[in-house]
Amino acid sequence: MSKFSRMTDVLDLYSEAHTLLTAEDIAERLNVSRPTAFRYARELSRTGFLANYSGRYGLGARIITLDYRIRESDPVLKTARDIMKALTAETGCDAILCRMYNEEIINVHHEKGYHDSGVTFGRGRPLPLFHGSASKVMLACLPPARLKKIFDKHRDDPELRELATDWPSFKAYFARIRQQGHYVSDQEVDKGTVGIAAPIAVPGIGAVAVISLTLSVERRALINTEGLAAIVALRANEVAQKLHHLADDEAH
Repeated sequence: MSKFSRMTDVLDLYSEAHTLLTAEDIAERLNVSRPTAFRYARELSRTGFLANYSGRYGLGARIITLDYRIRESDPVLKTARDIMKALTAETGCDAILCRMYNEEIINVHHEKGYHDSGVTFGRGRPLPLFHGSASKVMLACLPPARLKKIFDKHRDDPELRELATDWPSFKAYFARIRQQGHYVSDQEVDKGTVGIAAPIAVPGIGAVAVISLTLSVERRALINTEGLAAIVALRANEVAQKLHHLADDEAH
């Protein structure tokens, strides 16, 4: 593993429960020597990724500037944002854009609807890998080889085993979702919340993100969820086509 990869591992140590870490903490959690941990902390502080509070390190302001830059430059987010606003106006539901990074499916943008949907997984927070409409649609769009690696790594995970206990059944489960083109979840992530997701599948590239509508279970009784699923799929395809044309324009 490269030095750069090890240094980015330091950033992954931070969470709501661990906001300040000493170099000793870093050394222990990454299983590296104290001099190495001090070197990582010093370099990350120098570049603004960490801030030094008298020997205890917290996340630095550089991360905030990068967050701003990705919101202003990411073509998927920029293309999807206006369409998601129209989607919330059209349906009254929350619209969430999710992308996959390694094995984390992350809420990268959230447009609020007219009604409280009860969503607790806000922007930047990873979703459960095997629960929820967005995660299941994203997994359904993965190439079989990559999906198999995820199954092999997590085969003993109780949440995975709720879906299937062997690879053929696991593969078939997600093949059905892929064929259907959307997935409707019922309180799989947040209690009292229904999710309806469809992939943003760019021609020649594949699924780059997922759009999910969320609504309360009370509203579900008043709404045709299959009709909502068709709307989500239509809007997700609209984003995909715009991204496809954008890629063509840049290529020429």
